Amino acid sequence: MPYPIYTIISYDEIEQLGTKEKFWFYDEDNTKKLFKIGRANTGEDWAEKVAYELAELLDIPCAIYEFAKWYDKKGTISISFIPDGARLIHGNELLVDFYDDEYPDSQKYHLKDYKLNVVLDLIESLDDLKLPINNLGIDIDRPIKLFIGYLIFDCWIANQDRHHENWGFIESFDDTSLAPTYDHAAGFGCKVSAIEAKKRLETKDKNYSVKKFVTKAKSPFYNESGNQLKTIEVIEQLAQRDIDSVCYWIDKIVSISMDKIQSIFDEIPNEFIEENSKKFAQAILYENRLRLLELKKEICDV
Repeated sequence: MPYPIYTIISYDEIEQLGTKEKFWFYDEDNTKKLFKIGRANTGEDWAEKVAYELAELLDIPCAIYEFAKWYDKKGTISISFIPDGARLIHGNELLVDFYDDEYPDSQKYHLKDYKLNVVLDLIESLDDLKLPINNLGIDIDRPIKLFIGYLIFDCWIANQDRHHENWGFIESFDDTSLAPTYDHAAGFGCKVSAIEAKKRLETKDKNYSVKKFVTKAKSPFYNESGNQLKTIEVIEQLAQRDIDSVCYWIDKIVSISMDKIQSIFDEIPNEFIEENSKKFAQAILYENRLRLLELKKEICDV
């Protein structure tokens, strides 16, 4: 059975943050939800949904996404993961304090001050930071270990958009917790056209193959030398800091069968994804799985 497509008939308030058209609305049960309209000629809608389903398999707390339509506009809906009376603090807000107001918080990309080790230091410095409320089924006892899981998940799904507003903390009147992972609309090569996807899947040119494509994925993070890190390089740096957590998350990812992954893609309604885009996204997951397995042999199986 394909995933359901919900119909939206009204909205409550416009969401200003981000670059996509979106708005909040209340459903028939008076539950507050966000509708995001996917940009034309991208697979942002299905990327969000697939990321959520894969995160569920990994027991990673993640914003819930479902397919939806508002008149002729297709998109996704997600339930607000911020409890009543609480607020979401984005990473850039705390980085400003960490840098003593010297951090350029309005710049999301090509930001050399956005160093991986600084972000990790920041999260570890918050002694009272708790795990997400819905953190169930995970053998993880500290928020930093879960955040490492978010970054390894990014590498697997080829998400290059973990900028400083795409992670954060939920602050309520009595505590602060790491927010679930959210906003994965840049993953899976979903912005590659179905035509290009087909060509990359069928090419005999090694430099144009999917295997080569995944090696180019860059994160927004920089190292101490001011070099932008590729997603796999992020994991290599994480391993120098907490090898046990890195090995834990790689093991969880590689335990998910390709058959299970295919079943997720098979349930995406045809109007949201083309067949070649399905195959391309699965090939990306397969190739990145092989890369993670190779890294596991180097750093874990010793």
